[in-house]
Order: sequence, then structure tokens, then C-alpha cells
Amino acid sequence: MEVLPSVKNVMFGFILLVLVVGAYLLGSVQSRKVISIPPAQWAGDSDSAQAWREFTASLEAAGESVFAAAPDEAERLDGLQYLAQLASASLEMKLAKGSAAQPEFTDWMDGYRKFLGDSPDAIYHTAELSPDYRYEISGNRGEAQYLGFMIYGSQLNGWNRAAANISNEAMSFDAEGDFTILLASNPPENAGENWLKLDDDAHMIMVRQYYHHREGKLQATFNIRNLDAPQYRPANDVQLAMSLRKATSFFNDTLSGAIALGEMLSAAPNRIDPPKSYSPEFGGVFYPTFDNEYFGSWFYLEDDEALVIEGEVPDVDYWSVSLQNRWMQSFDDRHRQVGLNNHQITTENGRYRVVVSHQKPSSGNWLDAAGNREGLLAIRYQLSQGSSKPELRLLKFADLVNAR
Repeated sequence: MEVLPSVKNVMFGFILLVLVVGAYLLGSVQSRKVISIPPAQWAGDSDSAQAWREFTASLEAAGESVFAAAPDEAERLDGLQYLAQLASASLEMKLAKGSAAQPEFTDWMDGYRKFLGDSPDAIYHTAELSPDYRYEISGNRGEAQYLGFMIYGSQLNGWNRAAANISNEAMSFDAEGDFTILLASNPPENAGENWLKLDDDAHMIMVRQYYHHREGKLQATFNIRNLDAPQYRPANDVQLAMSLRKATSFFNDTLSGAIALGEMLSAAPNRIDPPKSYSPEFGGVFYPTFDNEYFGSWFYLEDDEALVIEGEVPDVDYWSVSLQNRWMQSFDDRHRQVGLNNHQITTENGRYRVVVSHQKPSSGNWLDAAGNREGLLAIRYQLSQGSSKPELRLLKFADLVNAR
């Protein structure tokens, strides 16, 4: 029997809806781990007390996840320290400084903290936002090689969407390096002002600073204020519970993203192309920016092996090659060379060559695996315009001299 066109359209629409909903649910499952906890008498009817229990239950579950994902004791110990750092940042940014009405900046990597693929050359700050308000950021550029401001929205599955961006190349500064930026749904009346659009799903701004040599440099300074100046009110039970749940979600999503990325990349180590299982939307977990082009891989090295990274020198002001552990933390750089930027990398005939190994080569650009047999290799090209992709080769360390 022939199916009428209208029936065909209905069937096609239903199938499409199932696929869309399935994709949404898959993304939600991949980005969050639902944790059930038994009731507790002390929490009573307090929603914030229940939210606190959900956060602490996530800490317990995270420890189990770290031990399940890490193959040896050293990585497990690193993982527990990582969880403590991540919990600290989660509570600061979502609870202590989590008001979109009275926003404050959180220094993500403040002192001891590292997560989400930090760079030794970079400083990261974030503040919570709401499209219900207008904000002004004012400050001074300092000596930052790069200063960028990125607004993030939310995808359907909860992952981050890079929404709007402005950096020093497009910004207006006065003679002293001072600046102001308007964050609002509508542009300013003066077309020459710095402006970032707040879409309906805007929830965060991230400020990135990059330096070729951070030591001794005058860092950028800035603050944010709500132009609509709502009256301050202390958090009530509902608001405190919401902030705690945001901290829990950030903690769980960040950990789940790091573990998932490690599992995907480690299945095909020492290769520059991402595995087929990698989804571009998944990158939203890691707060992408329009201004950075990323390449990377999972490295796996035996004691007598070396990974050679080669490529054309990109025509950009900043680029770097660095190493990270399983938890997306840059390696401890005390007395070790675990990251190089373009001011430190020697090039020849428009090309570069960097060696990752346990032993130091007799010459050339070297990254110390720092006693780690495996981990993440991160390559950043900043403000790149279609630079060519680097190449990776796994060699025996003894063969390095003859490998050109």
C-alpha cells in the first residue's frame, strides 16, 4: 500500500525528533554523572543542605572515578590533588563569587590550582553573567602579550558555546593602556566603544592573558560591575542551593570531560588527528576560544622512545607546545622543561622541531616527559589564519640524530 506524502512527512518528522532527542540525551549523559544519595535527617527541608550533600557526594564519587581511570599510584595521587584544586575553584567561582547580579572574577589557576588544560604562559579569570543585566569591565592592559575576553553561552546538552569575543587587536585603549568594555544585549550608542553582545544564553565571561615570559611582567588588571546596580540581598535557601548545584555541575562536568578526553585520545596515542569518537561539540566542555587553534595528542613513550613534533612555523605572535598529565594539568615545571613558546623554540628554514622524551637530546628543542610515560600533548596557535597541521613521529631515542 502506498504511503501518502503527508504521512511520510509525519514519519520523517518523528524520526528526526527521535534523533535530535537522542543526541541531546547522549550529550547530557556524556557531560554529567548522576549521583543518587540516601536521605539524611539533619538536612530536613533545607534545599541548600540537600544541595551541599549532593556536592559532597560528588567528591566521593569523583575519588572513585579517579582511581578507576588512573592505571598507577602516581597518577591516582595526582588525581586526588587535582580533585581538591577543582573543588576549590568550583566553590569559589559558583558559590563565593557566583552571583550574576554582583559578579566578581575568579582566578582559575590561582597559586596552586590547575585544570582544563592550563598553560604555563597564561592567566585565566572568569565571572558569572546573566543576560538580564548590563555590565562594564574596566582595567589596564599591563604588559600582556595577548588579552582576550570571551562570552560563553550554553548548548542544548549543557556544554559551553563560544558566543562572543574581543581581544587586544580589536580593542580600543587610551595612552596609558586603560580600557572599558560594555557587556549588553544591545550595542552602545557610541560605535567606537568596546562591546560584547550578551545572548539569551550567556552565563560566563572568561579573560585570558598570555605572556612569552610571565616572570616580572606587569599583569593586566580589571574589574566588573553591574550597570543596572540591583540592591544587594543575602542569599536565601533557594539561591544558595542553586549556587551549590552549579558548583557541583562544574566540578562533575570538568572531571568527566578530562576523563573522557583521556580515554578517547589514549586509544590512539602519538597521532595528531583526533579519533573518530571525538565530537566537535564535546570541545565545549573545555571552554574553547575563537582566538586559539588547538592541535594535540596523547603521547605514550617507552624509556627508549622519543616523540618528534614537526611543522611549519605559524605566522602568529604567540604559539606554544606543552605537556599535561591525565587530568589536563600542565606538568610541574620546577627544574624541568615541560613547555616551550615561540620565543623559546629554535626554528630553521620556516620550520620547527620539538622532541618529547625521557632523556635530553644532545641538541634542539626538548620537552621533558618528567618521568611520565603518558599524558597530553597540547599545541596552541594564537590568532592563526589556517596554519598547517603539525606532524608527529615516534622514534627510538637512539635514532634521533639521523632523523631529519
